[in-house]
Amino acid sequence: DNLPHDKIGRCMETGEIVQAELTPVVPTAEFGTATDVVEGGCISHHLDTSQAYMETFAPISDPLLQNILAIAPSLYTPTISHGPRWVPTVALGLLIQLFERRPNSSVVFADFDWLPPPDLGSMMSVTATTRQDSHSDGILAEPALGDPLVTDMDGNDHPCYLTSPPDVLCDILFPTDFGRLATFAKLAHASAAKSSNNGAKTIPISASAMKQGDFLMRYGFEEVNKTRGWSGYSPLVDDFGNCSVLAVSPRSTSNFQ
Repeated sequence: DNLPHDKIGRCMETGEIVQAELTPVVPTAEFGTATDVVEGGCISHHLDTSQAYMETFAPISDPLLQNILAIAPSLYTPTISHGPRWVPTVALGLLIQLFERRPNSSVVFADFDWLPPPDLGSMMSVTATTRQDSHSDGILAEPALGDPLVTDMDGNDHPCYLTSPPDVLCDILFPTDFGRLATFAKLAHASAAKSSNNGAKTIPISASAMKQGDFLMRYGFEEVNKTRGWSGYSPLVDDFGNCSVLAVSPRSTSNFQ
């Protein structure tokens, strides 16, 4: 849920798939739009948090995002009628890399499959003003399928990732569509097997999505029973009902079948 995501949509005029980018509301010579910082040998793109940003959409230029849409053309491609959608780019990229390098490995992903809308509570009056002011400045993000829950370390939720104060540390939580994730895993594995030229035999995989409680009851029944109280309640299966699991393994093994 905390891995980087990309928002993509379709241009209503051309039908072209476009990706969201952040642009300063008031570009100035004093503040740059972003800086590239080298951290641990990697280049990190840092936004200037001293100014406000708005979303703009541009043709897709991210190679990883292009590769994801090429592997699964209909899985994450947005339609004009449904508006933009978020793509779990880094999680999907991890699956691609895994299958390219270790095609016969097993993997388990677990995370939130649903998150509640932001609870603005006593901040409603402030939020209404923020919405009005932000809208006039173009600050509110375009609503999209899979929008994240943005909450700060003081427990305050924010309407979207663009409306949180720049000096407040926030947690951006994305819900994951595990059914799509399982389908993508199969497509990515097949794509890696097709493009592999190392001569190694690639075994077909089993990729399934299930609720966390079902996964634990299926593969950890004895451990679950050890956590049950006198009423039969177990936090492992009775809490976190909004969590799911992706289980991937070669079909020749019995790990996740």
